[in-house]
Amino acid sequence: MTGLAAAPQTFREVTESCFRQAEALDFPPFVTAERQSTPVNATPYLVSLSALVAGQALARRKRFIDELAVTLGELSDAGGQGVAALLGGSAIGPKPNPGDLDCALFYRWTAGTADVTALARLQRSAKARGLDLRLLPVDGDPLLLIKTVSFFSMLYSKNEGERTIIRGLVLVDCLS
Repeated sequence: MTGLAAAPQTFREVTESCFRQAEALDFPPFVTAERQSTPVNATPYLVSLSALVAGQALARRKRFIDELAVTLGELSDAGGQGVAALLGGSAIGPKPNPGDLDCALFYRWTAGTADVTALARLQRSAKARGLDLRLLPVDGDPLLLIKTVSFFSMLYSKNEGERTIIRGLVLVDCLS
């Protein structure tokens, strides 16, 4: 039949398209006019861990993506599960050789009580490999989680010592 509109895109298809568009522009906070933006087409730009690991996204930051994958494996070995990672800082953007990747890693503990010593060791290990890691549980107080996401979203969107938002962020779905 002719004249039929194309089937609606899935949420994932739309967010993948927005991610590719934002990546081509070095991740601005908004890819359209601010008033035309929505949580779907603006920062943080959603991408799957599998796309990152496969080199289909953020390929120029492969070193940091590899470290994120190693960190997620170590978290799993310790009894946790990475749910999502908020990536930001100068590594998300045009800087040629950033020193590290800012990463707020949201996790849940799957094996009894969280091992605070293992989490501290994981954070130190990641830092030594260029991943400026913050570990944030998703199964705690929801207001604290929302406040924490808001804080790191602001912090990772600007340069140190400045108050102006200059870059968007990347939200990694660690479960896909």
